[in-house]
Amino acid sequence: MFDNFFNLNYWYYIVFIYFFIGFLLSKGVIGSIPRLMSTVGWPIELAQRLSGTKSLPYLFLFPNILIFGLFTFLPLFMNFGFSVTDGESINFSSRDYSGSDNLARIVLETQIDTGIENMEDDKFKAAIADTFIFVLFQVPIMIVIALITAIVLNREIIGRAFWRAVYFYPVMLSPVVVAFLWTLILKRQGLLSQTLMEWNWIEEPIQWLTDPSWTMFWSVLIYTWANLGFYMLILLAGLQSIPKDLYEAAEMDGTSDQRVFWRITLPLLMPVLLVVTVLSLIKAFQAFEELFALQVGWISLVSYIFETAGLRGQKTTFGLGIAAMASLLVALLLILLSLLQFYLTRRQVKL
Repeated sequence: MFDNFFNLNYWYYIVFIYFFIGFLLSKGVIGSIPRLMSTVGWPIELAQRLSGTKSLPYLFLFPNILIFGLFTFLPLFMNFGFSVTDGESINFSSRDYSGSDNLARIVLETQIDTGIENMEDDKFKAAIADTFIFVLFQVPIMIVIALITAIVLNREIIGRAFWRAVYFYPVMLSPVVVAFLWTLILKRQGLLSQTLMEWNWIEEPIQWLTDPSWTMFWSVLIYTWANLGFYMLILLAGLQSIPKDLYEAAEMDGTSDQRVFWRITLPLLMPVLLVVTVLSLIKAFQAFEELFALQVGWISLVSYIFETAGLRGQKTTFGLGIAAMASLLVALLLILLSLLQFYLTRRQVKL
């Protein structure tokens, strides 16, 4: 059967049968165009005849729900299965049930290859600490810069459309391209080190991406640069939704720009700003592609899961289970943030 699936002649028969059934069912339709439409869309009309118009929306939603469930809930259940079992195989029949042992291994700081307690080398807690430091700095910087950029680009300036495109351009780049561009600048013999050495600001080249003193700084900067345009557009749309009459009235009263911002712009933009904050929090906790390609000197939660699962090297007995348990904890955090975003979005609609 699956061999015929890729056979072109097989599909000729399928298409012929489809249109033949449609031709028979559309005999009573008057007019060439309506009959053609009825011939092509006969499954929808047949479903409408059998179940009525009330169930028709569910028929359209069914394929989407099926695909969503297949690629969202099925991996989630599989992930839960991995989190409560041990073994190197991805086949559940070859894995041993371990219950909450993987959670205990994370809490007790165990080595993923032996399961022995190792209090000195706890990558999971290091990943949590590094990720929260990254989020603590990156999200506020992202929001402040995006807000300032949106306010500037909302004014009547020369080349406003051009500058909007310039700020949004990094969003369209692949994370690998972003990493490649910044690696050329920040590697040990990169543009930045060479320039600073020529100016005699440093004596020897620095590996900016792995140096403990600089790795977090450049991670925050690069991630902000790569994603700034997306949040800027959302805030820009929020600014454009504010009635211009309010600004005109404030101008007639001689209100200063600072007072206009704090009394008019910020309060009316606050619902959008809250949604942007939650979105940027989710994005920051999911940080992986750019950081992985840059080979930074710290480990994020997603990078920890990727490496522990054995996707970067040799698989271990406990690695996949620990990674699955860690991913469930991260998923729980992201679900809570998504629910917060949903609540803020509904609140914004009501306002």
